[in-house]
Amino acid sequence: MRERSQGFRPWVWLALAVAITAQKRCTASEARPEWFYEVSPPRHVCGTSVHPSADHTAYKTLWWHNTQFYAVLDGSSNTKSLPPALSMNAAIIGLPTLSARDFVNNTKAGWIPGVSLLVDFPFAAYPDNFGHWAEVLLPIYNFVRQQPWPAKAAGTHSRIDTLVLTNLRKEVLSGLDWFWEMLKLVLASAVPPHRALPKIVFYEHLSHLSRDTWLGFETALVIHNRYAKSEGASGFASQQLAQQLRAAAFSGYGVRLPARGQLPKTITIFQAAEGEEIVNRDELMAAMHDIGRTFGLTVRPYTATARAPFESYLSVMAKTGILVSRHGPFLANSIFLPPGAMVVELLPYNWEWKGVSKIYKNITQSMGDIHHFAWRAKHPKWAVYPSDHEARYAEWTAEECASSDCLDVHARAAMRVDVATVQEMIVETLPGWLRGDSTESLERAWPDLLKANGSTGLWWDK
Repeated sequence: MRERSQGFRPWVWLALAVAITAQKRCTASEARPEWFYEVSPPRHVCGTSVHPSADHTAYKTLWWHNTQFYAVLDGSSNTKSLPPALSMNAAIIGLPTLSARDFVNNTKAGWIPGVSLLVDFPFAAYPDNFGHWAEVLLPIYNFVRQQPWPAKAAGTHSRIDTLVLTNLRKEVLSGLDWFWEMLKLVLASAVPPHRALPKIVFYEHLSHLSRDTWLGFETALVIHNRYAKSEGASGFASQQLAQQLRAAAFSGYGVRLPARGQLPKTITIFQAAEGEEIVNRDELMAAMHDIGRTFGLTVRPYTATARAPFESYLSVMAKTGILVSRHGPFLANSIFLPPGAMVVELLPYNWEWKGVSKIYKNITQSMGDIHHFAWRAKHPKWAVYPSDHEARYAEWTAEECASSDCLDVHARAAMRVDVATVQEMIVETLPGWLRGDSTESLERAWPDLLKANGSTGLWWDK
């Protein structure tokens, strides 16, 4: 009895054989099953490889762990250096290992197969900002519409299997019909015909993973926008793509888009329901009525809200020939204006940071068939601050007003418009616009910023 206990029993040999087989196969420890990932990576998992291009970067075998993205690097990675960041708000951390397979085999790992589109919204505090969504979504639209996709981005197919919103929770996008319908339009060519959207993973799904779990992405795709890379685009890659998106939007909702040469003779004065106040709006409205009487145009106000149905924006844009609006998120809807329409944008005082004042100009310019002009407030007399505390920024120039505090103050401040100048600009342009002149022939220089002149301009130096 004692001699038998000193030897290996049959079940011990069986367990040892299973362990050796598992080691050879390089399978990962099983993570707790979730609806959006598989419980273990494939046997052939290798180190992370990075494939940058002008409009995107594809990551093969990218990892998420404890709120961070990781590149697991070994001899199979073929990656000499990592980009400085995955995107504006997401870092990528290099993790050197002798063997990626051994690393994965010794972790509790899950796996998302196929192509995952990673979307990092640049300003997560403002998830209902249509303007910034346009800057994110239009480069994605440009990419997915190209055929065929670059081989490193496509994997085995040119399709988005999973959409990962890396820094947004589902609840903040709930009820934003504009966002969801735009997302469907943008990704329509990248999902199977029977589906409106790919599988969507939100930040709460990633953040709720246990701290010892690693989540691998077979192919993670990051589309560059102007916040991710300096050369990132913020408009359409071609006029044809712009026209196709506009046509698809109107066709999907059965709203009729006026044909070229049949522009609505209507001036729409666009204003947000909250914020973005124009204190002399009545004076502006009266001036537009004067123009309307002179040129045979109708004038109508429209108050917009972020949670209005997508169809309502299409309907308003389809009936607009001239759109007059303070700079703000709802101007993203200018992509739905009829061919030949005109945008008159009113830029608040000290509103500039990384070219933000030209968000909508860049987009309409890329469409090729929308006129777009602007008046810019260049003196603090055109700004109305809610308190003396915020008025301390009045003497700062736009060059100096680069902090979030100063920018937020000028985003909140009401504006007073130089109505006479705006009226003169429209009247000068109208004859050519009514004739149907091209956007190039009616182009106006974008208004310059107020520059510092010999002093800091700070309030304590007055």
